[in-house]
Amino acid sequence: MTRPSYISALALFTCLLMATTIQADTTAQAVENSARDYLTQLYQQQNSDAQIDVRINPVSTRLRLPDCASPLTVEAPRGSGSRITTRVACEGPQHWALFVTAKVGILHQVIVTRRPVGRGEVLGHDDIESRLLDISDETRGYYRAPEDVIGRSASRHLPNASILNAGMLTNSTLIQRGDSVIIEVRSGAMHLRAQGTALEDGEDGAQIRVRNDRSGQEIKARVVARGLVRPLAR
Repeated sequence: MTRPSYISALALFTCLLMATTIQADTTAQAVENSARDYLTQLYQQQNSDAQIDVRINPVSTRLRLPDCASPLTVEAPRGSGSRITTRVACEGPQHWALFVTAKVGILHQVIVTRRPVGRGEVLGHDDIESRLLDISDETRGYYRAPEDVIGRSASRHLPNASILNAGMLTNSTLIQRGDSVIIEVRSGAMHLRAQGTALEDGEDGAQIRVRNDRSGQEIKARVVARGLVRPLAR
């Protein structure tokens, strides 16, 4: 082959190679990566202190999607909980769109029971622990700090490893009807106490009726601690 013919053949091969590159299909892996990157960033922004785990359902490698001249766009996901659908699209010049499904895990440190807890039992340090769990499907809420549940009572039987939420707990009853209580009055430097009888059950912070045993007067008081109340200001 003469040199001019060689140069012409080389130029033709280069043009064909460039055309093949320009017209290359968008791979299934590229679609999956775009969806995963977008969803990871979105859920991380919404849950800044959580670990995000996005698992894309594989896109068929038999799909022939024209190469996209611009970065692929991904829409906000549809659906709730851990299983969602998102739309990946090429805006041009050859427009196409594809729906991709995924499972999104949102892992938080949450408070769970470390043993079965009976109804009415008061939770202590030994009854709970913190675990890293996926809460993406926990629509009833959860607690993250031990102090939010310690001292509260189970409103029903709680199996071991239950993720605690507000519907499972009640404030502990510190005073029961008929209990002998101390009525404490504080005003500046003055500090007085009197003996009384509770006329109602009371949780921490609750307002209950109390009778002063000495005067027989019935008053409204706030539950401060077990066996201790303070009259409400008039």
